[in-house]
Amino acid sequence: MTKIMEEKKFRRQARKMRSNLIKGTEQRPRVVLSESNRYLRAQAVDDAVGHTLLASSTADFIEESRNFSRKNKDYAKKLGELFAKKLKEKGKEKIVFDRNARLYHGKVKEFCESMRQLGINF
Repeated sequence: MTKIMEEKKFRRQARKMRSNLIKGTEQRPRVVLSESNRYLRAQAVDDAVGHTLLASSTADFIEESRNFSRKNKDYAKKLGELFAKKLKEKGKEKIVFDRNARLYHGKVKEFCESMRQLGINF
């Protein structure tokens, strides 16, 4: 299977999962973890209205290291802590997590575990 075919299959699975199972509301927003070539991004979305309530990225971290890529497990953990603090400031303690058709290990697991340690309920 070519890389393009695999990507299409992945997108189809993600769309199917999101359309049927996972919905966010004002009281319990859907948190989406996505990644680009360089950064990790997290968003809290209200699907009833279609608005992004909160957004955060590893591009926001200012560090002195010359690390080009900011999407490893360490940065995922830091992003989870930062995003959990932002959610608590807004008064959102319960969320619905959208792992974007990814397996629950590695970066996704580190992000979730750091948010759970700060009191966010999934």
